Amino acid sequence: MDDYHVRIYGVNIEEETLLWLKSRIEKVLNVTITINTKDVTPGFVLKFLDEERDQINAELLIEALMEKIGVAPTQRVLVIIAADGYVEGLNFVFGVAKNEWGGIVFTERLNPTFYGEAYSEELYRMRILKEVLHEFGHSLGLEHCRENCVMRFSNSVYDVDAKPTFFCKKCLAKLNFSHPGIIRAIQS
Repeated sequence: MDDYHVRIYGVNIEEETLLWLKSRIEKVLNVTITINTKDVTPGFVLKFLDEERDQINAELLIEALMEKIGVAPTQRVLVIIAADGYVEGLNFVFGVAKNEWGGIVFTERLNPTFYGEAYSEELYRMRILKEVLHEFGHSLGLEHCRENCVMRFSNSVYDVDAKPTFFCKKCLAKLNFSHPGIIRAIQS
């Protein structure tokens, strides 16, 4: 088994939340995680702000990040940004990913306060975790799944809430075949 290393970059995300995510991800995936809150700055991200939409252009940002942050075959990058992102043709995205590189998760619409609800740290973190695992799955070659799976597409935050924090049997089999040993334990 190859040793996987994941670099998490937080942009305006509390360090406690990043550490919580690290511990949760390491329970599911056999990866080493490092956290960096300095190399991807708010100023860098704002270069990709569409001022008319008041959203970050996720496609342009991920291309720029791929140029800025290189990865080896057993490395992945996850950038978690307290902002709202979009891709052409969609009103918003919770995240985007590139196979064999990593992904970005935008947290603004994952925060209950975005919908006028009371802030819930537990709910907010669980939503971020699901989207981080989802984008990480894409970076390992998984596509969207129709099963009760973290790889199920989320068209709304309610879809995020409804999906689990684990991979279904089909997605687990694909991961175990293409990346042996990446799953720490059989999930239920």
